[in-house]
Amino acid sequence: MFFQTVISRYFARQYLAWLFGVFAVFVFLIGIFDIVELLRRSSGKQDVTLGIVLQMSALKMPLLIQDLAPFIVLISAMLAFWRMAKANELVIGRAAGLSPWQIIGPVISIALIAGVVQICLFNPLAARLNAQFERIETEYLRRQDSQLALAASGFWLRQTGEDEVVVLHGGEVSGDELEISDILVLTLDRTGAFRSRIDADTAYLQPGAWEIRNAWVQEADGRRTFTPVYNLPTDMTVEKIRESFASADTISFWDLPGFIDTLRASGFSAVEHRLRLHSLLSTPLLFCAMVLAAAIFSLRANRRSGAAYMIVGGISIGFIFFFVTRIVNAIGLSTEIPVFLAAWSPAVAMALFGLATLLHLEDG
Repeated sequence: MFFQTVISRYFARQYLAWLFGVFAVFVFLIGIFDIVELLRRSSGKQDVTLGIVLQMSALKMPLLIQDLAPFIVLISAMLAFWRMAKANELVIGRAAGLSPWQIIGPVISIALIAGVVQICLFNPLAARLNAQFERIETEYLRRQDSQLALAASGFWLRQTGEDEVVVLHGGEVSGDELEISDILVLTLDRTGAFRSRIDADTAYLQPGAWEIRNAWVQEADGRRTFTPVYNLPTDMTVEKIRESFASADTISFWDLPGFIDTLRASGFSAVEHRLRLHSLLSTPLLFCAMVLAAAIFSLRANRRSGAAYMIVGGISIGFIFFFVTRIVNAIGLSTEIPVFLAAWSPAVAMALFGLATLLHLEDG
């Protein structure tokens, strides 16, 4: 028992060392490519300095690392197993009576803990920093004049025109053409001075304008008039409004359930955010599945063809997993399959594949 405890701690330390090493390499490589891409996007924009580019890259980095975390777990596990196999440490462990599952067990435990840490700690940090990144990106690169925010009481839309600022508040939303109830519109000039207020029961988003029906318009001088149909110019579309909501990547795991409830109460689709929530919940299982996949290509590697076998196998399983996950998620977003199934099926399938293959290789 004492020997098993000592050797398990040794295998866990070996994997942790490779995990942090591969993590550092990914941070370095991703940082370089991301800075180059941001420099390309900001070329020609005189107010975007190198300092702003570096700040944007640093803010975006945790999200990119989070998305690539399964591959970091996979590669670090392959390198750890391959190194121990090359040094005959796995042979010694097997000769001492350890089964392959006792060798893999400590690594799976570390992967499981890493998955929980990513959900509870790393994801909230990445979401907060990515929200700051999107604000800076909108200010310097996208130049959007419209802002939208969602609250429990409805949603707020701010759009800027040539000589005025319009703030629109709506309650519940329904229909494909965006029918909004309980409308309140405030029109201000560029200095923030009040121009008019519009109160109405419903409004419809039409091409180029909000069609506000049965509107009461109050001018700055206090006059109040009734208009059956009031057209308020806008450049917003249904697609722009839906895309303007806080993306799932900018919302912490702890805040996602409440935001999903708010979306549903406001009449908007919460499929993307539900898919993100279940994908995060499946992270520990996915990390464990990646360790099992790494063991397939690393535990039985020999000295001559081990490196090539490991590299080809690891890259192949990584690419297959990436494309299958993207396809399944796209099907889930289109509501062709349940969101729960779209989020959990890649992790479950990878875990079953790893277990079945290892059982076949080790136990016949």
